[in-house]
Amino acid sequence: MSSPISAFPIAPSISDVTDGVSPKDGARFFDAKKRDRGWAAKVVRRTAAQGRLIVLDVTNLEAPLASFLRTLDKGRLRVQRPGAAGESYNFEWASGYDNGGEIRVRGVLADD
Repeated sequence: MSSPISAFPIAPSISDVTDGVSPKDGARFFDAKKRDRGWAAKVVRRTAAQGRLIVLDVTNLEAPLASFLRTLDKGRLRVQRPGAAGESYNFEWASGYDNGGEIRVRGVLADD
């Protein structure tokens, strides 16, 4: 007898998300209302951005964060690396989209 298929995807465990990646490579994401949208174990800033445009490649992320980033369309976004000296990005606007096995976030930083 075959097992029933769940209508909901199974979210990865924390160990699945972080295996083989240092916590300093990851970041926490916050929306315009300062709500915590989740953790990604690896966030890499691409160097080929033009002008004020910043591009981040986000991998090994929690399922709810992936859903949020895929639907992000010119919204405010804060990306915070862990620790007091952690680098952060405060986007005036950002958009996210699928890029193979990762999510790519593009946007313009806010003037703080």
